[in-house]
Amino acid sequence: MRFKTIITFLFALTAMAVKAQNTVTVCFQLASKAKGEMATLIYPDFFTGSTTALHPVTNSEGRWTVTIPAYRTLHIQIWDSNKIQGVIWGALNLFCRPGTKAEILLDDINDRCIFSGENAEMHNIQITHPLKMEYFHGKMFNMDMQEAAGYIRNIYKDNCHRIDTLSKAHPELSKAYVESLRQLTRYGYAMDMTQNVLGHFFDSMTKIMAKRNDMPEEYLDLLREVETEALLYPQSPLPCDAVTYFCDIVRLEEIARKGIIRELPDDIKDPQLYAFSQKCDVINSLNASNDVKQLMKVYCSVQHFRQEITPEREAFLRNQLTTESLNMLRHYSENKQKQFANISEKEVEALEEAPIDSLVDGKDIFQKLIAPYRGRVVYIDVWGTWCGPCRAEMEFVPQLHEALKDLPVTYMYLANKSPEELWKKSAKKYGLEGADCVNLRLPDAQQSAVEDYLGLKGYPTFLLVAPDGTIVTNEAPRPSASYDVRKAIQKIIE
Repeated sequence: MRFKTIITFLFALTAMAVKAQNTVTVCFQLASKAKGEMATLIYPDFFTGSTTALHPVTNSEGRWTVTIPAYRTLHIQIWDSNKIQGVIWGALNLFCRPGTKAEILLDDINDRCIFSGENAEMHNIQITHPLKMEYFHGKMFNMDMQEAAGYIRNIYKDNCHRIDTLSKAHPELSKAYVESLRQLTRYGYAMDMTQNVLGHFFDSMTKIMAKRNDMPEEYLDLLREVETEALLYPQSPLPCDAVTYFCDIVRLEEIARKGIIRELPDDIKDPQLYAFSQKCDVINSLNASNDVKQLMKVYCSVQHFRQEITPEREAFLRNQLTTESLNMLRHYSENKQKQFANISEKEVEALEEAPIDSLVDGKDIFQKLIAPYRGRVVYIDVWGTWCGPCRAEMEFVPQLHEALKDLPVTYMYLANKSPEELWKKSAKKYGLEGADCVNLRLPDAQQSAVEDYLGLKGYPTFLLVAPDGTIVTNEAPRPSASYDVRKAIQKIIE
């Protein structure tokens, strides 16, 4: 018996060590010990091609601590309502290896910021040698594509000049810090250019398709400009935006190589596996490092397979991914299954007793919202009155309700940052007030916490929750595809 106890203890220690190796901990302390100050912490999720935002709040000692998953060196950005001096692009940039801790003392009394712990040397350099760089994001849609491209190139040149000037003025600066600045501006340039091509391409798709079914040469020329080893190869830790950039490269390359209109072969038994294999062909042909290619493939596998890894898919993944990447993918999948799993009846009862206003954790808030509807499938629509695509899908709500009227379904509508009066009018207009409808407008902080927990990537987002409270998918079919929604719900019930 004693032997078994020792073995169990050793297994527990090993599990804790493995978990610690796959995380980064950020500890924050305000010198003034002010309570209730909220920060914003952003880090990349390499598996979904998106970033996650957390909003920690200082406790009575002026502290907060956040532990986040890390399968490789993370680029973390922190914004705080106190003005942190010496930051790049308005944020504190952290580069943290898995298994390490970043400790930050924000001395808001003497207006300074001090790092300790691992990675501290490089982090303190950005405080003593700050560099403000220009950025372009989102401005390209006010210009035509070529004009925007010229604007992006000029910003890139100006940022490179700023880095060269700083480096020459301070030759004692760490090479790692200077290189991280260069990579930040390289990825800023590359991401802006791909967003420029992608945004203008889809904006002009109707005109393009009327003439031909290939991407025009002018689009391809700009894509090739940034699809180079210098921009794709990670010389230092990958910044948050790099993941978005990689996703855009794969998306644009697939369009360029396969044409806009593609027919699925009749003999394909697993469409998702076929689509993933097509993307792997594109990724393998890119002028990129193996490290970047692995990131792209891992991202694409999550997009196509989610948690459903059949033996056939497993065999294909083994040929495409390294052992390390495959283990990362498995670990991520297991964590997601745990994250979206249902909670116990005891936990449900505890949440039912807690006032909704007292909850700050996204999972707790979400589980409290769905608790009254256990035993039914919950179809969730996260939308906003300000969102055009959201309103377009709302037009199909009556059709969806009719298609599912014989199934045990509750419809939950979560409105994001929508003015109260307009939200109420929209609920009446679109028929969100029926017997099986739950129409909610949470405070902004709670809405953000729920969306972070659910892993939202845009609006609208549709989710399906099983009768036992398990989140089945956060990418459910839309109301405009009522047949597909019905099919998905029937599968859950069966």
